[in-house]
Amino acid sequence: MYAFEVSESKSAGKSHASADVPPAPDYEHDASWLARPKDPDQFAVDIVWIYPTVLYDESAWLMDITRKDLIAGAQETVATEAHSFSGLANLYAPLYRQMNLSGFNLPKEQRDALAAYGEEDVRRALKYYLDHHNNRRPFIIAAHSQGSYVLTQLALDHWGKIGLEDRMIAAYAIGWSITADDLKANPKITICDEPHQTGCFISYNSVAAGHQKDAPMILPGAVVVNPLTWTRDETLAPASLNRGSTFFNKDQSSKTLPHFTSAQIADGGLVVTPKDPSLLASPFFPAGVYHSYDYSLFFENIRANAAQRIEAYLSRPH
Repeated sequence: MYAFEVSESKSAGKSHASADVPPAPDYEHDASWLARPKDPDQFAVDIVWIYPTVLYDESAWLMDITRKDLIAGAQETVATEAHSFSGLANLYAPLYRQMNLSGFNLPKEQRDALAAYGEEDVRRALKYYLDHHNNRRPFIIAAHSQGSYVLTQLALDHWGKIGLEDRMIAAYAIGWSITADDLKANPKITICDEPHQTGCFISYNSVAAGHQKDAPMILPGAVVVNPLTWTRDETLAPASLNRGSTFFNKDQSSKTLPHFTSAQIADGGLVVTPKDPSLLASPFFPAGVYHSYDYSLFFENIRANAAQRIEAYLSRPH
């Protein structure tokens, strides 16, 4: 999640060029992973989770992957958002030197220079995973927020060139935009338009009606997949299709509310009408921008869809 407000903090006040660059992760070592399965053969499918922004204090421009508080924040996303895939696949989650959320307010050249550290880390982590852990299993890549930003940048640069694209079941790049221009820049990237389709990318950003322009992660030309129908149909998908929105407490206990919201694609956003908007308050975003709840709002639909795509992939001859 991002604040998207220029901070006058000590960290944000420094030139990005003077930022302290923490040591790069070494993916041969357990300390560079949030999660790796104890039994990598438990499931026939893997999932790689790229966590959202957890560095939003005034301490640094780049995440030091040895900081216990940041590790705990990243681990929380494994126990909440990524939990939507639990019981379906072997989980791999690399640590990476993500950018402080204030970096998104910098001029593009400076922002890209900072974000490049995390992008290179995730690229190396995915390569290490594919070379040493994958063992020819099909895989899902899932991400949120800055994780999806990193995933999208890597896809633009590399998708269609790695030679293993036919092994990917789907990429859930939620909480960032894949745009029409992105698809022109790399035509090998395809957007999911059917719930059982494989080898494709999924993107959406949750907002209340009329708040698309308040959500800085909604970019011009954003291509949206509706997580209640898993198509790009702009017809309203009623709340009756929502299997359950799951909300987590600080102790990671949770409650699931069936039929909590409808969803409709409009003006580059996913417009939702929650039964109780007070449950969607966030200190990081203006009212009506539900970025922090992109996974929670459609938690049970994401789980069911991942299972559907896995079944579709495994049932086909390869």
